Amino acid sequence: MIIIKGGVTAPKGFLASGVKAGIKKSGKLDLALLYSEVPAVAAAAFTTNRFQASPVKVSKLHLKNKTHQAIIVNSGNANCANGKVGDKDAIKMAGFIAKTLLLDKKEILAASTGIIGEYLPIERIEAAIPKLVGDLSETKSGKFAEAIMTTDTVKKELAVKVKLGTATVAIGGTCKGVGMIYPLMKTEGHATMLCFLTTDAAITKGALSASLDEAIDDSFNMISVDGDMSTNDSCFIMANGLAENKKIASKGGDYYKFTQALKFTASELAKKLARDGEGATKFIEISVTGAKSKEDAKVIARRISTSNLFKCCIYGEDPNWGRVAAAAGASGVKFNTERIDIYLGPIKALANGTSVKGFDKGKARAIFKKKNIRIKVDLKSGRANATAWTCDFSKEYVAINSEYST
Repeated sequence: MIIIKGGVTAPKGFLASGVKAGIKKSGKLDLALLYSEVPAVAAAAFTTNRFQASPVKVSKLHLKNKTHQAIIVNSGNANCANGKVGDKDAIKMAGFIAKTLLLDKKEILAASTGIIGEYLPIERIEAAIPKLVGDLSETKSGKFAEAIMTTDTVKKELAVKVKLGTATVAIGGTCKGVGMIYPLMKTEGHATMLCFLTTDAAITKGALSASLDEAIDDSFNMISVDGDMSTNDSCFIMANGLAENKKIASKGGDYYKFTQALKFTASELAKKLARDGEGATKFIEISVTGAKSKEDAKVIARRISTSNLFKCCIYGEDPNWGRVAAAAGASGVKFNTERIDIYLGPIKALANGTSVKGFDKGKARAIFKKKNIRIKVDLKSGRANATAWTCDFSKEYVAINSEYST
């Protein structure tokens, strides 16, 4: 597997576009379209928040269709908590694309991100459809990535290729979301976390869904910016088969190679989200090792990643490792506190549940001054591991979110 240039249009047969529809007050790009030139199979995972946005409900329904060819996305408005009007507007968005591209509306998926509780300016969206469709191009993945952004400061794209038998398969992706980020998405069934993945692999819908579930579990479900789960979190993948590899229908050699490439793509995109967290000045990797089960390791890592006290001490460059220990202990996971070790970068701060004698706070502070910080918690109780990614809490985060709806 190697990284290649591009995003969602890197795989064969995918086109994208991004235009201004007038949804955002800023006048920036706010309407995006992803299109496969041939019918594709699709899979998706959505927020587990009980309050689900209208496009989430509509996309869940449309996913029951055998094939799909397009995803329409708007930013600047979440289309959530708008009742039947919101549901109808999400269906209309899919319908606009279906009518223009001569498709069935069930072949169209939809996503939205932005402020909750405001009605979509559906007339503006309809008026922008001709340009949105007309601008479709294999060179417009960047425009698509830009049009889905809300409080993001940079576009987030990645593409890879992997050899499956004699065929070369590409996977491309883009994502957005740097606030209201604490996803817990499931394939059965956040600003918002949205991710769009494409591949030219030949793969069945069932195998694609299983692969996506595995990829999400170790990537997007392991990031946090602020511990708040969105009503709109969604991750989509479309596979159009144009790579002409032997179709993947079950778990085996090619399935595992494909899934590893998908996991890598999803993890790298997830880390880009955490790095660009609202107001973030530092990127933090939290590794939990020696757990009895992977689930235990994940729960502890996620609990530390959402600790406001921990994130504040990272921002203040204060190596207060006690906040790591407290968060781990509050995770609900049972472990022997007399065995746990905690590392701040390479520096051991806690050994067998006891503070390290001679702990050099000055050297630890130097670690916290870096832009990339690694925290390790070793439970020494088993062989399972997990990693979570987050960022610090800064004064700018408070400023952004105290003024977001204005």
